[in-house]
Amino acid sequence: MTGRTFSSGVYCPLVTPFKEGSYDVDFEAYKAQVLRLAAAGMGLVLHGTNGEAAHLSNEERVEMVAVGRKTLDSAGFTQVPILVGTGTGSARETVALTTKAAAAGADAAIVIHPGYYAFAMGSNKAALKAFFTECFDKSPIPVMIYNFPGAAAGIDLDSDTIIELSEHPNCFGVKLTCAGIGKGHRVVAHTSTSEYKARHPAKQEFLVLPGFSDYLFPALTTGQHGCITGTGNVFPKLIVALFNAAQDYIAAPTPEKFVKVTSLQTIVSEADWVIVKAGISGTKYALNKYVKPGLGGVTRSPLPPVSDSVIALCDEGLKKAFEVENSL
Repeated sequence: MTGRTFSSGVYCPLVTPFKEGSYDVDFEAYKAQVLRLAAAGMGLVLHGTNGEAAHLSNEERVEMVAVGRKTLDSAGFTQVPILVGTGTGSARETVALTTKAAAAGADAAIVIHPGYYAFAMGSNKAALKAFFTECFDKSPIPVMIYNFPGAAAGIDLDSDTIIELSEHPNCFGVKLTCAGIGKGHRVVAHTSTSEYKARHPAKQEFLVLPGFSDYLFPALTTGQHGCITGTGNVFPKLIVALFNAAQDYIAAPTPEKFVKVTSLQTIVSEADWVIVKAGISGTKYALNKYVKPGLGGVTRSPLPPVSDSVIALCDEGLKKAFEVENSL
């Protein structure tokens, strides 16, 4: 691990802005978004689902890591860590990409289980554990598990499997894009014990991060550590404010604090659902229209361009969240 570490908080998987026509990565827009999120206190995740990692070459992925690190350092954000998605179709290529990302400036990797052969290995827990164990063993940087059935042909790791994998010294957390608040609670219950910490004295706190912000407050009350949310691309200050309000309430609860945090959670939950329905093209549209032209760019095929119905959904459904975001 580098001197930069990961802790409780809210993280955003950045969209990758592509230029219209050429579909090249727009590095100026990308750098602007990196700095915008860092300034808002939002943690950074590169090459997640929202980043269209599957549409990038390995060379592009490594270059974006290097540019992201240089951008942060040049602006004084030297202690902001970068979590990088490095999952590919095989353990060998995942390790190779992770090694290159680490050399380019990644502080840790987040790895999704391959889904192409779900028909052969989707229910084979031994095969799934073997894949992650190989990645943990050979990665030069710590690795977070990424559980997202929707992007892995339905493969959904259960809490027993995640708990077993959490015992590996190079596994430092899990992102749960499966809306499993009980699953997250069970993992926290295991990894927060004194016995677990005694077995892993050199390991940082094991992070359990939901993949949505629409239940951030409830997740925090069960001991989970924040979230990794694509909605953070559009509303970083709002989601950071919700996290801070939730932490304040949990530390010293009062009726007034409860009203504040639940009010913010309602706004975030509504915006999160709009963004989920709008998808990546809708997220990019919202960035381009309401934050800065070109900031989100366009999508790469086979993702479709933004549709009229998604535009209408965003224009109507995100009004309240933008009011709050712009007031912060």
